[in-house]
Amino acid sequence: MDYSKDFLTELYKELVELRLFEEKLVEIYALGKVPGHIHSGVGQEATFVGTLATRKQGDYYKISHRPVGTAAIIGVPLNTVFSEIMGKRDGNSGGRGGVNHVALLSKGMLGFSGTLGSDMAVGVGAGLTIRKNKTDNMVYVFFGDGTANRGAVYEAMNLASAWKLPVLFVCENNQFAISTHVSEASPVANPGADRAQAYGIPSKIVDGTDVLDVYEGAKELEEYVRSGKGPAILEAKSYRWRGHFEGDQMKYRDASVTEEWMKKDSVEKMENYLLKNNYITEGEIAKIREEINAELDKAIEFAEASPATPEEEIYEYLYVK
Repeated sequence: MDYSKDFLTELYKELVELRLFEEKLVEIYALGKVPGHIHSGVGQEATFVGTLATRKQGDYYKISHRPVGTAAIIGVPLNTVFSEIMGKRDGNSGGRGGVNHVALLSKGMLGFSGTLGSDMAVGVGAGLTIRKNKTDNMVYVFFGDGTANRGAVYEAMNLASAWKLPVLFVCENNQFAISTHVSEASPVANPGADRAQAYGIPSKIVDGTDVLDVYEGAKELEEYVRSGKGPAILEAKSYRWRGHFEGDQMKYRDASVTEEWMKKDSVEKMENYLLKNNYITEGEIAKIREEINAELDKAIEFAEASPATPEEEIYEYLYVK
């Protein structure tokens, strides 16, 4: 594919934004500013940035618990994202969702269930809405290699295929479901793509550390899905750099394997590509990082100054009135 400088630069900016967002999240969590646990997505940026580069206005997104910074890529304001993460009133859900349940319907970002896989049916439901509205929009449903083994996932994929709904299922294969390696949990090597045949839908496996490879694979499937032919499955192979949660000692992993995967850094890979082909300069790279860091710091300051959600308001939307 031929790419414009603007397109490549935007991809790089989003990679950097997602990486720095996740690093800032780890920092503020370590300072005790984030209630609950966080699940860092450092190392998996290319999967999300490359896939979502095919998005258009009016699409829907089902993001999982990792990485939460994807909300910013979709267009959820940083101020409200960090406020939500910190349990503050100015969060996009008034601080009720917290770090694992960031959602904003006005941006197409659907909520996330604490029971992995169960909410994929919500993504399929959004696909049904699109079909009834007769638009060329689609739904991006992200899930991990561990979630791929849940029964609700099969039901969602089966229905999406039977009704030819515009859904792109994206399997973030980061090799581990908490502490269980994919080889110990799945009878197939590719828990997302290898199962597509059972539903009669196309699939593609891409390098989750190469944003351009992810984009090209996603673009091919996106065109299929938007054409009205039905759903498809994209599987991106990457690696979770950090533990399942912050504080995870990762005794179940070989440190040398982690080190090898970290050498495939998607941000560094894209940076080198842009420099080699004269799309960007070292000075421009420094400026991009400086500007994004400043935006993130400003949003964190806003969230810190935001009032905490009062206890009496926490359960306000729990039941239908």
